[in-house]
Amino acid sequence: MNEKLFVDAFERWREDFVYYDELDEEAVVINVGLVAAFHITKAYTPEGRQRIVQAVDIFCRHHGAHLKWGYIGADDLQVHDYSAQNSKVTLAYLAGDGFAEPLAFRWASAEGFATVPDYMIDGYSPAGWMEDIHGSLTTLRFYLPVEEILEGRKARFDELLNEMCRLLEPLHAAAGLGVQHTYQWEDFQHIEFEVANAYQGLDIVRPRGHPGWRAGYSNLNWYSYLNGAWMSKLGTNDELSKALNDTRIGVHALPSGTLIRAGDWPVLWKVGVDERPEHYVRVNETIKCLRVADLGALHYGSIAGEVRMNQFLSNAWLRRFDLPSGAALPVTPPQYRWVSQAEREETARNKKQLDDFLASIPGKP
Repeated sequence: MNEKLFVDAFERWREDFVYYDELDEEAVVINVGLVAAFHITKAYTPEGRQRIVQAVDIFCRHHGAHLKWGYIGADDLQVHDYSAQNSKVTLAYLAGDGFAEPLAFRWASAEGFATVPDYMIDGYSPAGWMEDIHGSLTTLRFYLPVEEILEGRKARFDELLNEMCRLLEPLHAAAGLGVQHTYQWEDFQHIEFEVANAYQGLDIVRPRGHPGWRAGYSNLNWYSYLNGAWMSKLGTNDELSKALNDTRIGVHALPSGTLIRAGDWPVLWKVGVDERPEHYVRVNETIKCLRVADLGALHYGSIAGEVRMNQFLSNAWLRRFDLPSGAALPVTPPQYRWVSQAEREETARNKKQLDDFLASIPGKP
């Protein structure tokens, strides 16, 4: 896939996944764009809080020009416009003592709680005592429009993810195309289900993590990050690259984990129209031994009988990239087959021997 094919596919189906509030035709309640989620442990410590401060500062350096509005506070929300002064107030709040009190914040390009912002960073971090007792996780997320990876900006997106993963050292993280929802996301979970069921390349990212997600990764997307302790079960990064056997899949070693990119472009995967995305499937088949056994329920219960992501559907959705029983991975084209360092060195030696032989032939210039 190239940029043109990605844009053509996205624009062809864009109207399918933009939903407006029935009572306010200007308010978008479900959208699709770039979504990233970082699931972090021990974020309540002074060091953990400082990492969140730096991550928010990084995001604001990249995209602060688009931010307009936000809030701080887990229980008593303090709403304010985005400005240099209020940004400092937010950073000071994020740096506070996290053991006794939870942390919650948001900066967004849209004002208020009722519409989906194009640009957003938010987070929720439970109090330290809550994490120590119940194993809760901190979740940091951001939203961007797909235009942020077009026209030469894809490298900037990659740089942002690398910076975030290096800094936050999450347990696991994922980024790519996903469903973007409002602060009042519970009201529209049935729509989120419909969109994600029709376009299965999308990710669903809750605003808060689940304690069970400490046992394995809960999101697989265009980019997937796994901590070093989990990745060591798969061997070295060279062994991972060999298992993936496709140079179009990026494997980037970071100090505390590995960031995997499933191909050059993210995929919508419209069910019934598109093929199962090869690179997502290949990554899934290679690392699925590390995913959480039970995802839990991504949504709450139905209000009036509408379908939402209950425990059964959530776990089926997590396994959407699994190959059918007995099916094999597609054969990697020879030009994209992974070649080990030993093979490259052997090829170089053989080439040198041939060059030396040809040079030794009498009369050969």
